[in-house]
Amino acid sequence: MTSFAEILAALEEQYSAVVSNPPIPAERRLKFRYPLALSVRFRALSGTSSISGAGRTVNVSSRGVLVVSQHAVSQHDIRVGARLELKIEWPPLLDRSIPLQLFALGRVVRCRAIDFAAAFEQHEFRTMRSSSQPPAGSGGRVLEWPAR
Repeated sequence: MTSFAEILAALEEQYSAVVSNPPIPAERRLKFRYPLALSVRFRALSGTSSISGAGRTVNVSSRGVLVVSQHAVSQHDIRVGARLELKIEWPPLLDRSIPLQLFALGRVVRCRAIDFAAAFEQHEFRTMRSSSQPPAGSGGRVLEWPAR
């Protein structure tokens, strides 16, 4: 038969293990994010903002993307909830010779000083004429990344 002191000792041991090794919080995202650094051009589609810019992806999933820009992303330029058009250069070539891009429409879900996250509403792969992307949008201010 186990004594009360033995039960307390066992509980204390379990408690100290939990305190010294706290559980890692569970991932809240539904889709895995792939760490991909790809060139991206974006353009605001909503509001009075005529901002367009360029940057790099930090990670991409089937539901969204995290984009970093060397230039500050002003919350007056891109706000949470703003609709965006994104053109992401895709590394694999179609038939080993045709450049591809991931074209997506989405909404900004988080915006900080140098990055923003967007959730995809629609996305598709498109072919490109050459390996370099044309400037995103016309009119408005263009943010270049990396700086030249």
